[in-house]
Amino acid sequence: MRHSGLLFKTVILIFTAAVLSSNVFAQDWEGRIHLLKERSNHNKESESIFKKKSGLINLDVDIQLGLGIANTSNELNKVDPNTQSLQNTETKIGPSIGAIVNVDLIGFGFTTGFLYSSKGFKQNVDAIAGEQAETVTRALNYLNIPLLIFVGFDINNKVLVDLNFGPYFGLLLSQDETTYYKVKNFDFGLTGDISGAYMFNKYMGALLGLKYEYGGINNLQSNEYVKKTTSSTFFIYSGLKFVL
Repeated sequence: MRHSGLLFKTVILIFTAAVLSSNVFAQDWEGRIHLLKERSNHNKESESIFKKKSGLINLDVDIQLGLGIANTSNELNKVDPNTQSLQNTETKIGPSIGAIVNVDLIGFGFTTGFLYSSKGFKQNVDAIAGEQAETVTRALNYLNIPLLIFVGFDINNKVLVDLNFGPYFGLLLSQDETTYYKVKNFDFGLTGDISGAYMFNKYMGALLGLKYEYGGINNLQSNEYVKKTTSSTFFIYSGLKFVL
């Protein structure tokens, strides 16, 4: 009887241990299955974000809002008290806003659109005879139309990176001209741009970018006192990217 009681207790103990082990094992597998489901859902979400980018031709639209830091260089025909301050100009900060279209042909393509920017310079006029020393701003407001080569790729199926380089054509909207300074109505230059967009979903993402423009290849100046005018502008911008 003692042996049978001991055997019964041993069987109960083994059975209890087996039940507990099976519960732990089941919970462990449930956790693993849940983790796999989360990873699968994440992968599906990432795939859906870039599903629209898998076609032969893809179209993106960037809405940009930023600031430009402009430097303007003037080469004078003659230096005198009325023009010498045009040689030592200061940088000007101005707004920029635009809509840019990227036509993506399997990672390569072209970029165009419209971009307003306020360029120009600050001028110290203390050297001008008969006037009180002051710093004035000479604004040059342009509507630029870029025609750029486009290269794009993604990082971890979540971030779209765009690289652009090429010429732009600028149409002068307004300027602060003087007797000794006036620019042409047309600007031809070169620009380089890099931007990244963190995609919230397959249609929209947050945009951040840097851009450089060198303007005045055609010589901006149309005044007899200034021989040549060129511009150099750095932009930083943010905005939204839309995948169409």
